[in-house]
Amino acid sequence: MPSDDRRRSRPTWHGAASSRLNRRDLLRRSVAAGAGAAALPLLSRTDIRAAIQDIPRTPSTVKLDGPLRVLLKDDFHPDHNTFMRAELTAFAEASGWQIEITDVAGYQGSGDLNQKLLGAVQSGDPPDVLIHEQSVRNYHTLGLLQPMTELVDEMVAQYGEPIPGARNDSSLEDQWLAVPFFTRVNGLFVRQDMFAEHGLDVLADTDTYDKLRQAALTVSDPAQNRWGWGMTVNRSGDGNGLVQGVIFRFGGRLQDESGQRVAFNSPETIAALEWLKETYTAPQYEPMLPPGVLSWTDTNNNEAFLAGQTAITQNAGTVYAKAVLDKVPFWDQIAYIPNPVRTSDGARLDFLEGGMKFFVISGSEKTAATADLIRHFLTTPVQERIWSISTAYALPAYANRWDSPIITENANSMRAKEIALTDTGFTGLEWPGTENEAVGSIGAGVYFTDMMSEIIQGRAVEEVVADFHQQFVTIYQDFGLEGE
Repeated sequence: MPSDDRRRSRPTWHGAASSRLNRRDLLRRSVAAGAGAAALPLLSRTDIRAAIQDIPRTPSTVKLDGPLRVLLKDDFHPDHNTFMRAELTAFAEASGWQIEITDVAGYQGSGDLNQKLLGAVQSGDPPDVLIHEQSVRNYHTLGLLQPMTELVDEMVAQYGEPIPGARNDSSLEDQWLAVPFFTRVNGLFVRQDMFAEHGLDVLADTDTYDKLRQAALTVSDPAQNRWGWGMTVNRSGDGNGLVQGVIFRFGGRLQDESGQRVAFNSPETIAALEWLKETYTAPQYEPMLPPGVLSWTDTNNNEAFLAGQTAITQNAGTVYAKAVLDKVPFWDQIAYIPNPVRTSDGARLDFLEGGMKFFVISGSEKTAATADLIRHFLTTPVQERIWSISTAYALPAYANRWDSPIITENANSMRAKEIALTDTGFTGLEWPGTENEAVGSIGAGVYFTDMMSEIIQGRAVEEVVADFHQQFVTIYQDFGLEGE
């Protein structure tokens, strides 16, 4: 875990890098949560050729002067990434285009994606399309996006309404600013065979956080290299998600209904973080914690689960998709389950986020070509190949596509369908208010895992919550919001 010293050296949120890069440098964070996938074999060249060879492609009639420049965020599934690059190239070749595909990390270098995009737009040299999972709010605030309502309406007419999470992530004030591509499963994955050995039910015995923790302890057997609780609160995407999830389901929240004021410092938030502290420090729970869990990253939780060493993990879904694709011995014993209910009233707060989407960057003059590219990637053959490579991880962003046998014949996909199409009103970190630039900045940082680092190292929970509450207030006020 990070040392206490790092708390005093967090970046401040004042000033601007230049006269052109204004105070919305707040959006351009110097640090973001890490994410990765287990180091498992990629699809071979032969496999990739087979994956794309029978996909029909209607070539675009648009003629381009110069290459189409695509920024592609690497997903957490390396085989998926390989397919995406191959199919982008194949469609460009069919259309007679040159194409430049750059992974987002390589494009931004050691800087920040928002800063790099803003600089490119301001200099008149923007990329054409970005394929990413971020919400549109902060990109829109920076003036980075072209409106996409007409194309989304066309896709809706063919494939049905976008799922609630996609609408929330891709539109603002009834205007679509990105085209939903596919949603991504995120949540809890468990070994149902390990549960069955102890007479536990993967749904009934995990529907509260107390039950989930007890189940993890029950199935643990350190002598057999089996640990129940395969989740970290160290700096990572999954760690951040775990801390946020516990806070929400204990009744805590980041902001109030107005979206103007921080509401983080509450008895509910304190209770949630006390529960997490107990989970990772109380002697009675030590037998369920894998060695080194407090230094894990996203890659570690994948590796441990796929090695059969853990029974429960929180994951972006790649752990299951890779298990299916690689046919690990217990792939058919992995169950995707809903998150625990809220402790106060048993309410479900689950939803599937908007997932990956297409952003057309301001200043691009290749919008007609980009639209044809997007149309192709939303065709059924391409979508089905994505759903197959990323089983129960990459799933439809549009309501009418959930009846595919690829989905209906997989129990985990069907659990995800129920979550995806049920609008509980819960929208994630901004809930119960609306998304704003401050939420976007906080959500892309590592605040939640950092607060757990300080708590585990001995700071009082009440003190840490009050400290981070004030940091959040400052961020809100820097964005022109009330803060408190």
